[in-house]
Amino acid sequence: MMSNEETPVGLKDLLSQYKIIDLSVMVSDDYPCYWPTIMGYHASDWHKYDGWRGNFFTRYLIIEEHTGTHFDSPAHFIPRPETGLPHASEAGKITVEKVPVDQLIGPAVVVDCRSLRDQAEPGMSPIITKNFIQEWESNNGVLQAGDIVLLHTGWTTDFYRPFPEGLKFGWDVVIEKKAPGWPAPDGEAMFYLGSLGIRAVGVDSGSMGPLQNDAEPHWAGLGQGMVFIERLVNLEILPTRGTFFLFLPIKIEGGSGAPGRAIAVIPK
Repeated sequence: MMSNEETPVGLKDLLSQYKIIDLSVMVSDDYPCYWPTIMGYHASDWHKYDGWRGNFFTRYLIIEEHTGTHFDSPAHFIPRPETGLPHASEAGKITVEKVPVDQLIGPAVVVDCRSLRDQAEPGMSPIITKNFIQEWESNNGVLQAGDIVLLHTGWTTDFYRPFPEGLKFGWDVVIEKKAPGWPAPDGEAMFYLGSLGIRAVGVDSGSMGPLQNDAEPHWAGLGQGMVFIERLVNLEILPTRGTFFLFLPIKIEGGSGAPGRAIAVIPK
């Protein structure tokens, strides 16, 4: 094990010049940390300090793979080629443990999509189009291969709250259709990002997909071998450029996705 004295020269001083921002949501029974139509999150005490098992505290968790801040592997929406199903391709073989860690780490570019909020009918999402992204590029500089694109909608910051207020995050727009949903890209926008060499896209909402067609951008992006990081938070703190992004998921064999911790490293 490396001691403090053996830390690489200058690394400690270098890191002291940066601030770590947590981009992960709280995972709890009390929060909307799961998709409204899928199994929820549950935690229960297994042992609490006293008893024959020993003097420790531990719980068991019941979760779906896409709980809290998580990522989608290509296999989440892309079937394996031998299935003969629609959208099947080689990308369907890429499950969680086969995604290179470095695909989830890199320089971040924050694309502000908040201007699209509320520009849709109740139960529908405003669309982040290819033209919207290109117009953003004309004002903020072009996206480069290897960038991690973070689509900033403000949805999680505004609505990720304990229940019952947290119903606005997912239930009210997915099930009750009381209001417009979060802005989300369509398939054309995702194909465009893929053509630029973008390999990872993140979003601060419940899903990368629009409410009226959640599958389309998943098929388009994951089918190119991209990965998505969903249910991020605090993107408003980040600069447009200059952030180093990291998402480290649980390494689940054969997984369609996995929860994890997302952070941003920015200069102080």
